[in-house]
Amino acid sequence: MKFHKLPGTLALLSVLAAAPGCKDFYDVNVSPLAPTKAELFSLLPVTQVAMATSLGDSPSGMSQYTMALMQQLANSRNIGTFNQNGDAFSNEWSSLYTDMLINNQQIITQGTTEQSWTYVGIAQIQRAFVFSQMVDLWGSIPYSQALQGGTIATPRFDSDAAIYNGGDGIQSLFSLIDEGIGNLAKPAPNTGLARADLIYGGNKVSWTHFGNSLKLKLYNQIRKTRNVTADVTPLLANGSNLIQQFNEDFELNYGTTITPDNRNLGFIADYATPGRENRINPNFYLAMSGNADPRVPYYFFNQASTTNSFSALTQDYALGNFVSVRFGSNGPYASSSNSTIITLPGLYPVGGRYDDGKGGVASASSSIPGTVTGKGVVAQRLHTYFSRKFTEAELQLTVLNDNAAATTALRLAIKASFDKVDYVAGKDGSPLMDPAQVAAYINTALALFNRPGATLDDKLEVLMYEKYVASFGYGVDMYTDFRRTGHPRIKVPGNADPARGVFDDNDPVTVSTGAFPRRLNYPLNDLLVNPNGPQTQDSSPLFWDK
Repeated sequence: MKFHKLPGTLALLSVLAAAPGCKDFYDVNVSPLAPTKAELFSLLPVTQVAMATSLGDSPSGMSQYTMALMQQLANSRNIGTFNQNGDAFSNEWSSLYTDMLINNQQIITQGTTEQSWTYVGIAQIQRAFVFSQMVDLWGSIPYSQALQGGTIATPRFDSDAAIYNGGDGIQSLFSLIDEGIGNLAKPAPNTGLARADLIYGGNKVSWTHFGNSLKLKLYNQIRKTRNVTADVTPLLANGSNLIQQFNEDFELNYGTTITPDNRNLGFIADYATPGRENRINPNFYLAMSGNADPRVPYYFFNQASTTNSFSALTQDYALGNFVSVRFGSNGPYASSSNSTIITLPGLYPVGGRYDDGKGGVASASSSIPGTVTGKGVVAQRLHTYFSRKFTEAELQLTVLNDNAAATTALRLAIKASFDKVDYVAGKDGSPLMDPAQVAAYINTALALFNRPGATLDDKLEVLMYEKYVASFGYGVDMYTDFRRTGHPRIKVPGNADPARGVFDDNDPVTVSTGAFPRRLNYPLNDLLVNPNGPQTQDSSPLFWDK
C-alpha cells in the first residue's frame, strides 16, 4: 500500500494544522512493500483534496478539459480541439488512483479493523463518487481488482455497466453507497473527524444526504438502460434524506493564504499565472448575454473596460469589452499575446473578480500596482443542491411523467443556482443580483419549458441548458449529461463529426482536429503494460449513452 503526499499548495495547511497529529501529515508516504499505519484523520483530508484537485477546475483537473469539450472554455490544450492522445489525461488518471483512491481504500481497510465506522462510511461514499466519475469519463476501468497492493499488479478493467449495476463478483455503486450509509449509522469513535473532514466536518447526516443524492443522480444517468421507477420513487418521496439547500453542497472549500497558496486552483491558473490558462468560449458568453442572464458579471470578468482598450490585432473574438478566442481557432490572432485584455472566469467559478464594468488587468494580489484581483476562496463544487433539483426535474419529466412536479423541481433548481451565486457574492462583498431580474429570468425559462406544443425533447433542452449554465465551474457531469441526453445543443464546428444534439458553428476560422469524444482515452501505459486491460483505445458510447 502506498500513501501519496500532496503538494503544499494543495494541502490546506491552515485547516490541517489544527488536526491532531498534523506534524505527521507529510509522513504518510511509505514503501508499497512495507506499509505502515497512518492515522485516519491524516488520510481523509489527503483523499478529499486529491479528489477536488483531480476532478475540479484547474490544469490538474478533469473539469477544465470537460468544460472545454462542452464549449464553456476555449482551452489551448489539445482537448480544446477534440484532439486527445493516450497521454492527455494520464496525470489525472494516476492522481485519482494513487493520491485519492489508494489512500481512501486504506481508510476503509484500517477503519474496519479499528471499527471507526464513520470514517469507513465516508470513505465508501467517496469511493463510489470518484469511481462513478471515472466510469462516466473512461468507461471500463480497474475497479473490483484495483487498489489491492501487490496482490493484483494488473487488475482487470470492469465494464461500465457492471460497475454501475454489479454482477460477476463486482459490488455495484449503489450497493457500495448503501453500505457506506449503513456504516455511518453505527456508533463509532470519531477521533479528529470534525477537523479532518474538509467537506462536512464529520456531519454524518450531511454525508447520508449526499449518499442518497448520489444514488438518485446515478439512477437518473442509467434511466435509458432500465426502468428505475421503483428505485427513484422512494428517494424522491422522502426529500428530507437528500441534500438540503446549498449549505449541504458537496464541495471543498479553499483558503486565503498565499504561502502556501491555498486559494482556488482555477483562480491560481487564471489570475496568479500571467499567461492565463483559459479563455471563455464566445458562444457560452453570447448565449448567457442573449438571455439577459443576471449571472453574467459574476461568471466572467472583462479586463478590457471599453472596446478602445485593445487593438484589433491582439484578439481573435471581441464583442464590446468581451475579448476571447474561438474554439479551435486557426485565425491570425489565435495565439497572440492578449493575456492583459482577455475575459477571464469571474467570481462565481473560481473566486475571481466581479465585473463592475471598470475593467483592469487581473493579478494574483491587490498589492501589485495598477492591477485588480479577486480573493480566490470560492469552493470547488462537486455536487450541489441545485444539481440535485435538476436531477429531480429530469426524473419527474422522463421517468415519472409528472410535468407539474418537473416544473416545480425546475423552478427550485434554477432559483437555487441563483441563490448560490448570491451566496458567493455576499461572502465576497460584491453586489447581489436584482431580485426582479432573477424572477423575470426564471419565469421566462419556465414559460419556455411549458410553452404550448413543447415536446419532451423541447422540455429537456430547456432543463439541460439551465443545468449546463448553473454548473459552470464543474465540467464532468456536464459532459456526461450531454452525451446521455444530447442536450443542450452546444455549437461546435461541422468538421467535428459531432454527437447528436450538436449543431454547426459555420465559422471559417474555427476548426476541430478530431471527433467529439464519446469517452476519453486511456493513458498509454495502461494499454501497454496491463494484459488484463483493453489493448486499444475505445471510442464507442458508454452503456448509458443511448
